[in-house]
Amino acid sequence: MRSHDLPTLAARVQEIPPFYVMEVVREAQRLESMGVDVIHLEVGEPDFPTPEPVVQRASTALELGRTRYTDARGIRALRDAISSWYAGQGLDVPADRIQITQGASAALLLAAAVTTNPGDGVLMADPAYPCNPRFIETVGGEVHWIKTSAATGFQPTRAMLEAVARTSDRALMLAHPANPTGMAVPASDLSEMLAWCRETGRHAIVDEIYLNLSFNPLKSSLVSSDSHFVAGSFSKYFNMTGWRLGWLVVPEYALTATQKLAQHLFICAPSFAQDAAIACFQEDVLSVAESHRLELLARRDMLIPALRALGFQIVLVPDGAFYLFVDASALTDDAQSFCLDLIRQTGVALTPGIDFSATLPPTWIRIAYTQPIDRLHEAVTRISEYLHARI
Repeated sequence: MRSHDLPTLAARVQEIPPFYVMEVVREAQRLESMGVDVIHLEVGEPDFPTPEPVVQRASTALELGRTRYTDARGIRALRDAISSWYAGQGLDVPADRIQITQGASAALLLAAAVTTNPGDGVLMADPAYPCNPRFIETVGGEVHWIKTSAATGFQPTRAMLEAVARTSDRALMLAHPANPTGMAVPASDLSEMLAWCRETGRHAIVDEIYLNLSFNPLKSSLVSSDSHFVAGSFSKYFNMTGWRLGWLVVPEYALTATQKLAQHLFICAPSFAQDAAIACFQEDVLSVAESHRLELLARRDMLIPALRALGFQIVLVPDGAFYLFVDASALTDDAQSFCLDLIRQTGVALTPGIDFSATLPPTWIRIAYTQPIDRLHEAVTRISEYLHARI
């Protein structure tokens, strides 16, 4: 078939902007194939392995043949375990309100599909994780970007929502803490925005996949309300990225619709991964997860002053996750070119901030501290030598 005879693809695919970090990733792969030692600070994936008890439970599940379809909501034992985990935080989240999903991505897509009609607007902070707007656009919604700044921790406020919301904006999506900034929504702002959604008849979707990787005392948005969607994940805190397992806490009013849609879209999450994840809530696994959180805190606290000394501007100290969102305007006026040249010259891979914001100047960079501290020290040394060579 000749190229001009090929059928036209959906417009939504054509309109998706490129993922600029992939240019850095491809360059990293090319350099590694040539034997270059690359320090990966570009990909948001923890370097810690999946806890051994989780792996062992998965092995047992496979040996026992637990590889068949499950209830579309997820196996009851796992939903009970998540419910009990919330109870330990003082939250009443019944297992019947928990939907197991194929990672947090499926949870957010499911929440978007249940709440958003074609043409509906969804309010979302800029900067944001670049996949989140795609979930909205995939179901025909339109992202209504809220321009934020360091003054509000790159998070929106109720006053901002009241100032910009249109009648067509039917939902609000928040990240608590957020990627790429690592900044959480202050408790009072979170409560006020959720109240605004209830008062105006709008849906609220809160992405909490980094909540348990927080370094300041943070509480779930479920403390303020039980009438909104909350996405959780086993990927980050429990280091199960490739297992593709997450969950969605669903408000009562959307339970039937969400369960019906989950069954049609996904059938179920991987059965053996669900079984394995029950082990995440054992005391020994939680102890390991906590030690990893403290290690990430140590990395953050080592990296911030080291990068500031090199000229990177870090206005906000992140509340959680494993990212620094830095302004490199003192070093470059084009972060994308800077990141590409840096990896070619030093083997240090960083993510240009253009992937996360359409409104910030093109000088922002996301740095993932997902490498051991000795590797972070090495990365700082290489960047320092690179910068001195440019003088």
